[in-house]
Amino acid sequence: MYSDKTVPGSNGSSNRTNGTSSAVHNQDNHTNGASSTSSSSSSSSSSTSSSSSNNHTSSVHTMELTPQPDNYSCIKSCPHISSVLESKAKDTVFETYRQAVLISQPTANKIYRSKKDHAMIPLAKILGSKIGALKCNECHLNNFENSMICLQCPHVGCCFNNSNHSYSHYKSTKHQFSIDSGSGLLYCYKCNDFINHPDLERIRMKVVDHEYSNASGVEDAYYSDPSTLATRGLKGFVNLGATCFMSSILQTLIHNPIIKYHFFNNDLHYFNCERGHNQYVNNGFIDENNACITCSMDNIFQSFFTSDSLDGFALSNFLATSWHKKKSLAGFQEQDAHEFFQFLLNELHIDHSRIMTALGDTELFHLPQTCSCISHSVYGFQLKSSIECGSCRYVSNTMEHVNDLSLELNNGSGGLYDCLDQFTKEEKLEHYTCTKCSSVKSTTKTLKIQTVPAVLTLHLKRFKHDLNSTKIESKIEIPMFLNISNYCAEQETQQGEGAGERGGRVKEIYELFGVVVHEGSISTGHYTVYIKNSGQWYKCDDSVVSLVSQDEVLNSNAYLLFYIL
Repeated sequence: MYSDKTVPGSNGSSNRTNGTSSAVHNQDNHTNGASSTSSSSSSSSSSTSSSSSNNHTSSVHTMELTPQPDNYSCIKSCPHISSVLESKAKDTVFETYRQAVLISQPTANKIYRSKKDHAMIPLAKILGSKIGALKCNECHLNNFENSMICLQCPHVGCCFNNSNHSYSHYKSTKHQFSIDSGSGLLYCYKCNDFINHPDLERIRMKVVDHEYSNASGVEDAYYSDPSTLATRGLKGFVNLGATCFMSSILQTLIHNPIIKYHFFNNDLHYFNCERGHNQYVNNGFIDENNACITCSMDNIFQSFFTSDSLDGFALSNFLATSWHKKKSLAGFQEQDAHEFFQFLLNELHIDHSRIMTALGDTELFHLPQTCSCISHSVYGFQLKSSIECGSCRYVSNTMEHVNDLSLELNNGSGGLYDCLDQFTKEEKLEHYTCTKCSSVKSTTKTLKIQTVPAVLTLHLKRFKHDLNSTKIESKIEIPMFLNISNYCAEQETQQGEGAGERGGRVKEIYELFGVVVHEGSISTGHYTVYIKNSGQWYKCDDSVVSLVSQDEVLNSNAYLLFYIL
């Protein structure tokens, strides 16, 4: 197959080595070098492409499909893939590889029926779904026989052309393994060659044998439309008993593109966390010594974006981890979603600090403005508090590091901009002693945003805890796009906690992508969340996910708002 192609490496021109090439080709048809070589793979590539679903159980063909000699097993392994398959990533790698091999299999004409209602589905629709699933993420090239599927994240990149976005992905993320969508062969960028492994070969042959065994005498192939599968992250969480406050916050992280990129493109924690490794060798058993929030969240991301199951995700692993981390979460009592959000960000920072300390970095993560953890690099920003003396006009400035803003609701009237106006307006301070002139004259205090975060989280203070706890039910006007320029410090702002030197004002217009809603009373309420996915809004109510209109989102009784630059 590969004699007339180039390796998807850096130069885009080197051919496959003769040893590997001869291993792939059908020896009976092999002639000098191979441009005219016939192989089992190349005949596969020129065949009609198969469904991207892994759910077919039977099939009927209107034309005979004869298996060709398969010599892929002669391709050798490499130390890089062997190392990965000895780690806790093994099971995820096996499942990703199985699905990629499945999508590479050729088909003739089949009769497909929907798993949902058994209705016939045109082959053209299935091919269209496959083209969409294997489109290059960067240039959107539709040649699904020349795409490389990353083994370590959901990225699909083109290859064998001038752009070679699969190789660019490897250079930027260090994800060294990709799967050829036309053959199911694994490519190692460090070795600059196609590789194999006995465990992977067994998976590939099982898929191939299943495809050919279905080629005769069976009636239908069942199919699930990939556009509806959970690989877009559209699935819910099973409520394990008053866990809606957890699931609503987790959905906002899962559908935050920056957080998703971090979990799929940063293997620092994954390969260096001893706690996660201890869980793996102990068959998933969690105790106080191996509980790790980041590892538990990584399991959630893997399930949401690499599994084709639409079933709700059970939070048992994450719940047990949270209980070990914060005893007050133990039990089945409703908790505050905002407090859980703060707990989650704090734990992500602690996990990051633990890994950095183990790797010998003991300085940068101690300061919020230089910490590279998710909490500080994505959500963290600085608030500037300015106190002006009413006598000498001396201004004292202090900085506070925060992950969100808690806004008063103005007695339930107005909109979000009114809440921000109140938060940043001048406040009179009585009996304040000036640090410069020692005057006790009345002074003023103002709060401004000093650095802008990548994700701005706004907490609307709906709950009042006085002698009698009450909830403010009034709705406020929520903008889809939020301009915070008027609420930033007058001097030029920086973006994020760890931004470099100031060099001009940054964009300060945010777009809404998540809304957590509290329904019901303060004592017997329920949390739901609206999230934006691929330009559409969805409501997640525990395990139920439904498509909704933008108007419904903007008219919701919001409790937490998530805006992204």
